Amino acid sequence: MPTINQNKTAVTYCRVSTDEQAKEGLSIEAQERICNERILRDGYTLLPALKDEGKSGKDMNRPAIRTLIQLIHEKKVQAVYVVHSDRIGRNVKDYLIFQELLKSKGAVLISINEPMIDNESAMGLTVGTMMMTFSQLQRLITAEKVQGVMREIAKEGYFPTYPPTGYYNTKNPNPLAGRIGRNIIATDPVSGPLVTETFHRYARGDISVAELSDIMHVKGLRNRQGSRLQLNSLYNLLRNRLYLGEIHWGGIDVLKGKHEPLIDQETFDRVQMILEEKNKHACRRRKYVWLLAGLVTCPRHGRRYAAEWHMNKKKAYYHCTNPKGCGKYIEHTALEDAVADKFRDIDFSDEFVGVVIDNARQIFLERRKKYDAKRQGFVNRRTGLESKRKIAEEKLFSSTLSDEDFTRIRKELQTDIDQINNELLQLEDQREVNVEVAREILLLTRDICAAYKKASPELQRQYLLFFWERFEVVNGVIISAIPAPLFDALLKLEAAFYRSQETKKAQEIAQNKGVILHQFLSAQLDSNQRPSP
Repeated sequence: MPTINQNKTAVTYCRVSTDEQAKEGLSIEAQERICNERILRDGYTLLPALKDEGKSGKDMNRPAIRTLIQLIHEKKVQAVYVVHSDRIGRNVKDYLIFQELLKSKGAVLISINEPMIDNESAMGLTVGTMMMTFSQLQRLITAEKVQGVMREIAKEGYFPTYPPTGYYNTKNPNPLAGRIGRNIIATDPVSGPLVTETFHRYARGDISVAELSDIMHVKGLRNRQGSRLQLNSLYNLLRNRLYLGEIHWGGIDVLKGKHEPLIDQETFDRVQMILEEKNKHACRRRKYVWLLAGLVTCPRHGRRYAAEWHMNKKKAYYHCTNPKGCGKYIEHTALEDAVADKFRDIDFSDEFVGVVIDNARQIFLERRKKYDAKRQGFVNRRTGLESKRKIAEEKLFSSTLSDEDFTRIRKELQTDIDQINNELLQLEDQREVNVEVAREILLLTRDICAAYKKASPELQRQYLLFFWERFEVVNGVIISAIPAPLFDALLKLEAAFYRSQETKKAQEIAQNKGVILHQFLSAQLDSNQRPSP
């Protein structure tokens, strides 16, 4: 064995991509064996091999290559052995940077199958760069071909890659599907129903995405890695049209894919409307949740009010967000109470209340009838399964059924019974929601202000969005309350009204004052200050 390198250290770097593994290329073990034998023959001290298995060479974001770069930086290795230079990567830019690093730290790259490559001569570096160029070209051509195949798969109505939560990849049971349709996505028996429930829960409009995330996590909704769905992932889930049965991938749009939809169009549209409305009014989870966020504006600067907590005073305040300041800060409870008092001035007409109650009663009775029918269906199915379980138990004791068969049958029956029990619980939850909705409707029609004050903060938020577009506030005083479009339409139809004509006139005067005040104050701005749009 040569002795010239005995005081120097070398390491083997091995890599194989998933595609190369599938094609049964040169394995990690074979690469390690070939390189280690050469390192020992060349007289280096051998470090444990660094291996990136199932990793693409398109970039350097790989665990073992990062460890290798760290060893080179710390000058702990003087030589890096690979069977071929494309094991380092298939990117010319990354290769040149890597070679420059080796040269700056006094180390060398030895490619066993490419002895002409080095970083010490112009010819060696040029040959290495040419070889890396061909490797990169091969990678790009392969990627281009794969993308083309995936587009053809999408055109045929199949989802061409890993599906989102709720689906999983599987083989197409149809033998006539051909190469394009040999792999399909199917509904995951665990996460699929949870995704459907996620849409239905949010479509009620009485819950935030943050609260929905907490609820569905407890119920078992997870991502592909088995981890909790983060808020941005849940937002993406609620916007994903794949759950409607559509395919949108790589510029390909297919409105009827060949997978089973998890949600209907009506529910999906309802969810999108709620998402857009809540985003419009900037109601998101923060450390502190503000009831009036996005609903209070400053007529002087055309800016929304913000809210913040002053820990030294142990109080929270709303204030205009104009950078140069604007009037006084308003304690959040005072402003929220002033907004609540606005509900005292409004009421619904008797005719409108009668129509609402009649419709609410009809809808509730129809839903209760459906509930009773569904519940009876579940109970009948459970009774049938329990009867089968009793028969199996009797056969076990009469020795007409083996212990293995009994165990299998009991497990299958219990799984089905547990599923029915879960569906019954969900059905009962939905019934409670229907009752609660009906109760809220009745209370709202009888006393709007009382209904608002008794409601949860989430429901109060919904009431605010129904009745009011915005409140204009100056120095802690609400000078104008602008009705929301739907409530404004009810006022014009005389289905809703202000309790007294004087109150209505005062409202109109306040609105006019708001306009005048806005014009007056805007005129007082200096040349360097402009109202925000």
